[in-house]
Amino acid sequence: MMTKISVVVPVYNVAEYLQRCIESLRKQTMTAFEIILVDDGSTDSSGSICQSYSQKYPQLIKYYKKKNGGLSDARNYGMQFATGQYLLFIDSDDYVEPQMLANMYQQSAQGTKKIVECNFVWENGAQRKPDQAVVYDSIATYLVKGRVVAWNKLYRRDWLTEIGVTFPVGKLYEDQAFFFKTAAFLNNVTEIAVDRNCEVHYVQRASSISYAQNTKVADIFWIYQDILNFYHTRGCYSEYAQELEYRFCRNLFGNVLIRKVRKIKNKELKKQLLDQIWEWTQKWFPHWKKNRYLLEKNKVNYYLRSLNKLNYRFFYL
Repeated sequence: MMTKISVVVPVYNVAEYLQRCIESLRKQTMTAFEIILVDDGSTDSSGSICQSYSQKYPQLIKYYKKKNGGLSDARNYGMQFATGQYLLFIDSDDYVEPQMLANMYQQSAQGTKKIVECNFVWENGAQRKPDQAVVYDSIATYLVKGRVVAWNKLYRRDWLTEIGVTFPVGKLYEDQAFFFKTAAFLNNVTEIAVDRNCEVHYVQRASSISYAQNTKVADIFWIYQDILNFYHTRGCYSEYAQELEYRFCRNLFGNVLIRKVRKIKNKELKKQLLDQIWEWTQKWFPHWKKNRYLLEKNKVNYYLRSLNKLNYRFFYL
């Protein structure tokens, strides 16, 4: 039987959540899939849990242990052992609905779509908030409004091998690099499909990477410079310049600033990052206030249009 989906699960010190994640994958209604557990040098009992599952379900679950290298390194490492038609990356502290793989594969048009994404639920304690995709009517719309996370998407494995896109090792915001680089190889929006069901439970926890590594927030500048260089090298920057400009400025002044920088208690580090956000956006996009997407009437754009070097820094300091 052909393996339709290989699920790569990076594991690092998540013993408290790991069993729930593995069980949610093991109990899928689809049968033609495999689970690849990559223990990225865990120091708690995560490795033992992975090993136990692989011994109990050897036909379904593969277990690999490696030296700690971070999330990107673990994902890249696991990809080499995959045999499925599609790749899916699931974080080990999240869990999924039992019909997820079947529903997503059903949207693949018998394995012809390059990317299949699903909706998901933000889960913070007892709070639940669904995240629904918009309708992608063009690659431009996908770049502007697509969810950059890797863990809600099937990627056709032969296509990923062909284009050679991997996750940047040792950097925060690795999903953004993967999202924008894979998008550069899409020929048409019809190569993307969307499962409208909420299939993934995205669990927020205070000790996760996204909350713990405040000092690595500055990685976003490296990531965005790398993406811009990539688009220039590919010769497709001019085609998507407006989309990249708008998305990067919106992310820097929105998600990075409000969700990350604002929470940093070290005032000197916060000031430094605020200055860097402004300096990098002006370097990359000196005329970003004239971006055509800013003309759309919504609260986010009103906020972006109101920003200047003094008021945004004063407000967030």
